[in-house]
Amino acid sequence: MKKNILLFVGILCLTGCNSKPSNNNSRMEPPIASVIHPMYLNMAVPSAGIEARQNPPVLRWPKIEGCAGYEIRLSQDSTFRDDVLTASTEMAVYNPHQRIPNGNWYWQYRKKGGEFSEKYAFAVTPDAVPVVSPDAEVFISSIPKTHPRILTFDSAGSSQDDNADADEILREANDCLRLPIPKEADAYATRKLSDPSQQRKIDMDASQDLSSAVYDQVLALSQAYVLSANASFAQKAIQIAMEVSSWHADGITCLSDFGDARCMLAMALVYDTFHDMLDPSCKTKLRDAISRRADRFYLSWLNNIESKILSGHVWQHILHYFFQTAVAMQGETPNADRWLRYAYELFLARAPVLGGFDGGWVEGVSYFRMNMETMIDIPLIIQKFTGFDFINTHPWYRENIRWMIYHIPPGSSADGFGDNSEEVESPDGAYIAYAEVIARLTANPLAGWYAQQCRRYESPDLSKTKLLRWIRLAKTTGKEIPDAKPDPMLPMMAVFHDLGLASMHTRIADTPHDLAVMFKSSPFGSYGHLLCDQNVFNILYAGKRLFFRTGYKVTMDDPHRTGWYRTTKSQNGVLVDGESQPYGSEAFGWMARFMDCDEIAYVKGDATNAYKCFKPATDLGVTKMLRHIILLRDDLVLIYDELEANREVQWSWLIHSLDEMKIDTVRQTFAVALDDVMATGRVFHAGGLQWQLADTCDVSAVNWRESRDTDGQLKSYDAPQWHLKVNTSGKHHATRFLTLICVRPENRRETLQASADDKGIVRISYENWDVSAMLNSSQPPGLIVRNKSRTAAFSIYPEETALAGKKIKSTLPNASMMVYEQYGSIVVREMADSIPHAMANVLLYQKTRK
Repeated sequence: MKKNILLFVGILCLTGCNSKPSNNNSRMEPPIASVIHPMYLNMAVPSAGIEARQNPPVLRWPKIEGCAGYEIRLSQDSTFRDDVLTASTEMAVYNPHQRIPNGNWYWQYRKKGGEFSEKYAFAVTPDAVPVVSPDAEVFISSIPKTHPRILTFDSAGSSQDDNADADEILREANDCLRLPIPKEADAYATRKLSDPSQQRKIDMDASQDLSSAVYDQVLALSQAYVLSANASFAQKAIQIAMEVSSWHADGITCLSDFGDARCMLAMALVYDTFHDMLDPSCKTKLRDAISRRADRFYLSWLNNIESKILSGHVWQHILHYFFQTAVAMQGETPNADRWLRYAYELFLARAPVLGGFDGGWVEGVSYFRMNMETMIDIPLIIQKFTGFDFINTHPWYRENIRWMIYHIPPGSSADGFGDNSEEVESPDGAYIAYAEVIARLTANPLAGWYAQQCRRYESPDLSKTKLLRWIRLAKTTGKEIPDAKPDPMLPMMAVFHDLGLASMHTRIADTPHDLAVMFKSSPFGSYGHLLCDQNVFNILYAGKRLFFRTGYKVTMDDPHRTGWYRTTKSQNGVLVDGESQPYGSEAFGWMARFMDCDEIAYVKGDATNAYKCFKPATDLGVTKMLRHIILLRDDLVLIYDELEANREVQWSWLIHSLDEMKIDTVRQTFAVALDDVMATGRVFHAGGLQWQLADTCDVSAVNWRESRDTDGQLKSYDAPQWHLKVNTSGKHHATRFLTLICVRPENRRETLQASADDKGIVRISYENWDVSAMLNSSQPPGLIVRNKSRTAAFSIYPEETALAGKKIKSTLPNASMMVYEQYGSIVVREMADSIPHAMANVLLYQKTRK
């Protein structure tokens, strides 16, 4: 039967950003950006004529140290003579808060009284997402003069009758009545260590523990009073807050910024919730104590945080605490309007600070839990007073659930990226609670499906955790979780281009039979809770860790973290002369290509820039670090690495496992058994290889902090872990690895057959697939995958690809091509390198500097 041919050409590169391909036809190379997401913004955005992603765009520029304020002008007239929008702000960011017409726009900024900057340009098209929020003054003026403002019931039909959340809050509050009033002296650590840096961490922990206890007690008592009007709860909460108001505002309780903020909010909650019960002297004392702490945050953030790639603690909790404090105190103290204006503009300008437009959280699934309430509650407070619904306006919230489905699937461990993700063995109550809240607020059936599927594997009592409990009780009661579709038709792969994350699955909706490959190559580089993990992967089967990164996060500066855990040595990545990627935002990667069909998922990461850094100055000489990963529906993973340097180096290919790994250096294989399956990998290389298998890390982990797990038990860092390093026998300017990893029932014999010719081409036959790859680095690279049933084929850099007797010529130079049958037609898809939006702006900006 004659088949139709459908052609889909995917060339997502920014026009003008690609130089001529290298002489081995492997890479359409954009000019290398020095950094995409610097620690502090170092260029104006949007600029260089780029298309704005939202309307209106948020204008941002490098902060000027010591600047008392800025002035901005914006116009479609490049001379700024006609129709000029002008504004002034204390922040190095400006949101016009009004939709602007499509077309070309020009803007400038200056410090007040100074000269305007150079002229910047951007374009607004119909594709820009409308995100039109009210002006900050509208928000501030909408806050009622009466109290309370924070702990109120916002949902129509809210009821506390027979409600597990309300019952648990009341139980906790009753327990608080029996506790002594916390004292400032309790913030001093009793443990003494000889190491000064370790002692400082112990001191910070003790300070934070006291402040957290204060906040937890006040929150439970205040919420319980709103639920019950029990005067005993009010009396105890007021006693605690008045005690805290007598503490030294610059003393031991501000040693931890989390602790400082929790003391501040605890007092603000009491001031707001029990406002009419407080006598004038109590109000004065609370106002003064709250203001000293809030002013300190405000003054340290202004002209700083808005320009910084990330201040983790601010976005995790403190901004949320500060925002609530400012709402509670608005109209009560003169500076509250300034606090509120800053917090409001900061959130709307930068959120989601680590999420981009395409969902997800680049810092990882563990630390996203610390951002959940901030990302939900601040928008709900804004909506409550203005009606503006940020959650259903910004595309991140719609795509965020897709990231959860693919990177922490129901019944599965997490993807393994970012600090503490090794401790996330399932979505647990946090992700179920978050998904249910999102489902109620957005009516997104995928969110409902995710929560429903998670409950098939675990049934946590959500009322036992404080996370999202009040939001669920007071702000979403009466909102239904939409009916979940039984089969949401999820594709094999999800890619989050802004973040540099990809997740490939053979059976995403069936965790017990799913082979998952998680891949990262991120424009954010390594910073904060991000690790040195560009072009690295983790593999899970049935939701369990098969090949997974190793180590433990003891503390941020602990020798084990800095010497192993955060380095590429602990990852399934590549070392250069035994060296890891450096730690810095300049050491970035990016997802260059990605496509999938029913049988094949493919992604290409480019980590060429990940082996360079400014501080400390590092350049390992890498000129090409490309990794292609292909997942085939028949539980087969292919990893093809193209590696080049400007000098001869030894290349090390790494893979790790939490279960015992066995190697066969004659067959060049490694294997891990997991439950009733066997995962076997084979490494192909044109030259000799040296295999090194170890079960210890370079730097041991010691729990000197005495950290505990969720069950209250001391964490143990002595579980065995296996680390395989496959080194090139000599040093080479360039080399290539092809690795095949197959997962099969343990009782089924492996059927892999492989051969290599004298040209450097290796040919592999496995199950229903034939694979050929060029490993001779003096020849142009190439990889071809084709199933034996002749229904699907994939190739890298082909001039043509054949399927079912038809030859299909490539229409894009040096692209990747996927060809497959679908509904009686042959579908052809091609893709060249695709640049993330932030990288495109950097490259265009750099082009204008020349």
